[in-house]
Amino acid sequence: MREPISVIGAGPAGLTAAIVLARHGYRVRVYEKEPDVGHRLHGDFQGLENWSSEQDVVALLKDCGIETNFLCVPYSGGTVYAPALPPLQVQSSRPIFYLVQRGALRGTLDVGLKEQALSTGVEILFNNRPDRFSGHTIFATGPRGVHVLAVGITFLTAKENSAVALFDDHLAPKGYAYLLVHEGRGTLATVLFRDYAKGDECLERVTKFLEGIAGIDIRDPKRFCSFGNFFLSPTRKHHHVLYAGESAGFQDFLWGFGMRYAIRSGYLAAKSFIENTDYDALWKGELKQLLETALVNRYLFERIGHTGYRFLARKFARGNPCGFLRRQYGYSFAKQLLLPIARMRFKENIASPDLLHRNCLCEQCRGIGGDRVPVQGNRIKMPGQ
Repeated sequence: MREPISVIGAGPAGLTAAIVLARHGYRVRVYEKEPDVGHRLHGDFQGLENWSSEQDVVALLKDCGIETNFLCVPYSGGTVYAPALPPLQVQSSRPIFYLVQRGALRGTLDVGLKEQALSTGVEILFNNRPDRFSGHTIFATGPRGVHVLAVGITFLTAKENSAVALFDDHLAPKGYAYLLVHEGRGTLATVLFRDYAKGDECLERVTKFLEGIAGIDIRDPKRFCSFGNFFLSPTRKHHHVLYAGESAGFQDFLWGFGMRYAIRSGYLAAKSFIENTDYDALWKGELKQLLETALVNRYLFERIGHTGYRFLARKFARGNPCGFLRRQYGYSFAKQLLLPIARMRFKENIASPDLLHRNCLCEQCRGIGGDRVPVQGNRIKMPGQ
C-alpha cells in the first residue's frame, strides 16, 4: 500500500502537487495554517506569464493535470509607458499573459485549485500547521522572505478591459507598475525590488499618473500589499522532504512572475514520488536555466536605468513581444559569463543546502536572506503600522 503524503501549504504549488498525487491513487493530506486558501491575497488580478517558454501556459496547466475552472483570460496587448516617451501600444500574435484573480473569492486561481483538490479526494486541514512532520512530505508554504514587494489597490471602474505597464524608477524602484482591468474591476500596483519603505509613496504617484494620463476612474479602492522571494540552492530536498513553490525559491527574479514556476514545481515534486525519480534532477532539467537567467536578467535590469526602460518599451512595441522576452530567458554564452557576477551581486539569494531544514518550521527556514522588510506571519509590516 502506498505511503500517504503530507503537503504543507495550500498555495498553487502545494495544491498542484496534491491534485496530481491524488489522481495517481495516493492518499494526500494538505496542512494550511490559514482558515482558507489565498488568505494573504486580496482578490487582485495577476498575470500568468506566457513568454518564458514556447508552450502556452494553459497547455502546461493541462499537462500538469490542472483544469482551468477559474478566471483565466488571455491578454495579447496593452500599453507601455517609459520616461520621456509617449504611450506605446503593444500587440502580440499570442497571449502575453493570462489574467487570473487571486485570493479566497469564487473564481480565483486559489479557490479553483482547492475545488479540484477536494474533488479528487484530497483532505485539506485549515487552521493547521504542524510544528514537525514525518514521512513523505512536500513543503510549499510560500515566500520565506521579501525580495520583491507589491503595493496596490483593487477597485471598481468604468474603464474598458486593459493592461498597462510602467517602467520608471520614480514609480517603482528597479521594478515596474501595472494596471489590469477586467469587466469593471481593476488592480493597480507598484512592484518594488528596492526601497520598500517608499511603497505607499510610489503607489500614490502611480495612481495620480494613471488618473491623469490614462483617464482611469477609481471607485471603492481597497489597498493591498503582497511580497515574494527568490533564491538559488543546489538542492530542493532534504531526506524525505521536497520543497516546491516560493518556499524553494522558484520565482522569476526579473519581474516576479512566479505562478508558472510554482505550479510546475508542485507537479515535478509529485512526479518524483509517483515515478520514484530524483526531484533535483527533474527541476534542474526544466527550471534551473530559467532561474539562473532570471538572476542575470535582474542584475542587468537594475543597471539599465531610464534609458534602458525606453529601449525595452520600444522593443515591446515593435511586434512579437513574446519572442523578444523568450530570448531574454533563453541560454546565451554572454549570460553564462555574467552569471558569476550576478551571483556575487545577489549572494544573499544563493542559499546553501542546510537552509532546507528537515522537519523544521523555524524562523530561519521562513526568512532566507535578502533586502527585507519586517514580516509578521505572512503579512508585511510597513513603516508606520
